[in-house]
Amino acid sequence: MRIDAHIHFWRPERGFDNRPVADHEAYRRDFLPRHVEPALAQCAIDAVILVQTCPQIEETAWLLDLAQDSERIAGVTGWVNLDDPRCDFSPLLAQRKLVAIRAQLRRIADPAFIVRPRVLRNLGTALRAGLGVTILAEPRHYTHVARALDALPPGPVTLNHLGLRFADTDAIHWRAAMREFARRDDCFVQLSGLPFLYGERWRDAAALAVLDEAFDILGPSRLMFASDWPMLVRFASYADWVNTVDDFLARRGATRDEIDAIFERNVRRANPCLSLRMLTGTPP
Repeated sequence: MRIDAHIHFWRPERGFDNRPVADHEAYRRDFLPRHVEPALAQCAIDAVILVQTCPQIEETAWLLDLAQDSERIAGVTGWVNLDDPRCDFSPLLAQRKLVAIRAQLRRIADPAFIVRPRVLRNLGTALRAGLGVTILAEPRHYTHVARALDALPPGPVTLNHLGLRFADTDAIHWRAAMREFARRDDCFVQLSGLPFLYGERWRDAAALAVLDEAFDILGPSRLMFASDWPMLVRFASYADWVNTVDDFLARRGATRDEIDAIFERNVRRANPCLSLRMLTGTPP
């Protein structure tokens, strides 16, 4: 089985606070299951995890509704206000396909948001409830994320999109952060994002070398495949990215077991609420 650990759907007419739609005309259209289904089939991707884009509980509710109608959507990573003293996970935990929540740090001005006591408390509650936690962090967050990882209870935490290593990111700073994150046994990193992070130059050797560095630092037991579709559409097709990751793993001499870990087992480990029933489409 092959799982895409991070994909987005949106409909601009819904009126949610969708930053990509506001930022670039290429994203100002519907991106829905039917628009990516042929590419998923072509690339032998059996299931996807649908991830929130907007910091709104209403968008998460809409995504969960989409997931109910799609066997291919194995799980949903949703949003809650982590700084709310009354943050209540109960409604989300009642949703069969809710598997994780995301700390969307890139959209928050305060780089130390993740180490606010209320935020740490709510993240801990999510982990203790069996949910995965994913973090959208860029370099200004790295030090604070490392502190949060030390403070949080056991449970899987995933860094989105190679820790947002943009082309102008200080490589030494990024490597040090990845090594620090790797000290936590249940910390994972998504192999995704290069087409968005590097733009037209994402196929250059300097960009692709980031995959090698992530592999060397974290190893195949901590990495997972993700596409970040449709964020890549300005620079690559879905198949372009899948083929790139497949070719990369072949070049690195990854074993069948290691490839299975990156495409499936690590995704399951990072999202404990994913069930075999969801991934096989077996009725509840």
